[in-house]
Amino acid sequence: MITLGSVLHLLLALCWVSTVFVSISGLGAILLRGSGLRRASLPLAAVTGFGIAIFLGGCLNLLHAISHSARLCLVAAGLAGFMLTRPRILACPCAGSSPARLRPDIPSAGPARQRNTARAVFWLAAAVFVVRFAATVHTPYYQHDDDYNFYLAAPAKMDALHEYAPDPFSERRVMSSLGGNYFLQSLVLTELPLEDVQMADRAFGLLLLGCLAVELGAVFRLYPLQRALLTLFLLITPQLQFNLTFVDLPFALFVGLVFVAADLDTFQAHPRLQAFLLGITASGISTLKSTYLPHGVLFLVCIVLLHARYRSLRAGVETLLPATLGSLLVLAPWMIASHSASGTWFYPILGKGYQYSAYGLFPPPSGGHSVKIVAKVMLFNLPLAAVLLLEWFRCERDERTRVLASLTAAALSASVLVGLATGGDSVRRYNYPAILAAILLLYLAAAVKANLAPSLRSLSLQWGSAVLCLCLAMYVGFNSWTHEYAMTFKCLRTSLTDFRIEPEATVRAYRAMERAIPSGFDQAPDGATDGTIATVDFPFLLDFRSHAIDIADIPGAASLPPGWPSRSNGDALAVYLLSHHLRYLALSFDTFTLPNVALREQEELADPNTTQWIRSEAQIRLASYRQFVQLLHSRRHIYDHGDLIVLDLATPAR
Repeated sequence: MITLGSVLHLLLALCWVSTVFVSISGLGAILLRGSGLRRASLPLAAVTGFGIAIFLGGCLNLLHAISHSARLCLVAAGLAGFMLTRPRILACPCAGSSPARLRPDIPSAGPARQRNTARAVFWLAAAVFVVRFAATVHTPYYQHDDDYNFYLAAPAKMDALHEYAPDPFSERRVMSSLGGNYFLQSLVLTELPLEDVQMADRAFGLLLLGCLAVELGAVFRLYPLQRALLTLFLLITPQLQFNLTFVDLPFALFVGLVFVAADLDTFQAHPRLQAFLLGITASGISTLKSTYLPHGVLFLVCIVLLHARYRSLRAGVETLLPATLGSLLVLAPWMIASHSASGTWFYPILGKGYQYSAYGLFPPPSGGHSVKIVAKVMLFNLPLAAVLLLEWFRCERDERTRVLASLTAAALSASVLVGLATGGDSVRRYNYPAILAAILLLYLAAAVKANLAPSLRSLSLQWGSAVLCLCLAMYVGFNSWTHEYAMTFKCLRTSLTDFRIEPEATVRAYRAMERAIPSGFDQAPDGATDGTIATVDFPFLLDFRSHAIDIADIPGAASLPPGWPSRSNGDALAVYLLSHHLRYLALSFDTFTLPNVALREQEELADPNTTQWIRSEAQIRLASYRQFVQLLHSRRHIYDHGDLIVLDLATPAR
């Protein structure tokens, strides 16, 4: 129901997220001013700021200092930096520069009809932005197998414990990301409830994308109508919102990588600063989701080769070193924390850590039928290969335009590598931000070609790429899987209401369960004694301040050495957990009712199209839930009400 309070909350949420975005831009502007850029543009300051914010978050995480007051101080510092440096605000694309600065023989202004059309297209893009931005406050849908059992709990736990807390029994803690995404979510949660947590990806991503879309056309000297169309194409194409993992902000940051690499005028006297910014941005993207690392690294490699080709070999080396330094600077604090908490510096490139395949109990994600995996991955990437061929052979061959081809080449290569590493599972989802950016920016390359070398062929390429952008937007928006356009309006309606993820009765049930569990903090200051391991439907409702609780999102898929005893019985599991000071086991009965689990998992195992990753997880679930059922009969119940049960693993049942 829409009420005055719900409308006020929507406005408050949009204002707070916009304030944090300005603060992040201020952090970037401080670095740019200190590096010699007198007055950087807002998009450049924002792209830089996200890398700096993620680095500072990593440092606070190492110090266990991501507290409410620390986050407020960080936001205040960024706002002060923004006011002192005053980044250059965007100009309307309807009145933008022309390609005349690249080719004097090109007229500097189009006819009045074209300017009016550009103005209309720009206002249409602005309306799309407003609708999408307002729809980021609430979402009526959370993915049960991902969001409920970890992606909502991780930022809640960070907010409670002031760090990206160790969860050695959480598969997603090991595999999903280093934690930069959860730090950005904690900035949102500084003044907003958990129901608004998705704004860290969707609202920040849209704000950054809107800034970049307007300014990117100016960097490439497009006409006003071309700039307005580019803005529209970028804003009307939604991202695939399957769960709470980040896609909108990484998409915008990949566009930001192109913006930084192609802005040759700004960085003509600061090539090392440009390389450093590329490094911190690429590594910042990598902290948001582990599967984005290859895309960022390969893009940096392409830019190094590009500079070596168009400038000199020395210029290539001078690009490589600052970019590497910037990457390591941002990644280092998060990697140190990951090694301490999950046993790997960066999964899976620098070790598998506590993930199940490290113990050899079940096949890894890439352990399926190799021919099927290769065929699936290669077929999926054929359109991206076609885009690369068009950019390479049909578009301009100057350094600025080759930046676009560099992103496409990096996205293509990384998509193949990630697809093979995941066994062909969810190839779209794990590569979407880079792939989508590469395809949409084909219009940018085609527009530059049409401006610099007008011909029937170049004009056909320009309008053909425009049609491709529209078709891509329709394909993503009306897809039968997530219905992105319909979901946008559902989110808008939900954002206008007093939305709660779970009813108050569920919250009270979890509080009652926790009152039955001894704290564990009474035994040791670090909470290592008599801790609790939880496989429950809504771990984000747990009170992590009062209890030492480890989340087992997929029990058995991640565990401390020597590994979860999946091949043994419930008694062996109890001995194993007690050896790691986990005395209490909290369960949601609906989650592990064996007949329901067996039916679902056996359906997945019987499906010949199931990837090895999903197949291994199904086997792991079946094994662990059988152990839980055995423990239900052999261990004392210290709480048993509704669908919530807590077992004392150290005490046999009466």
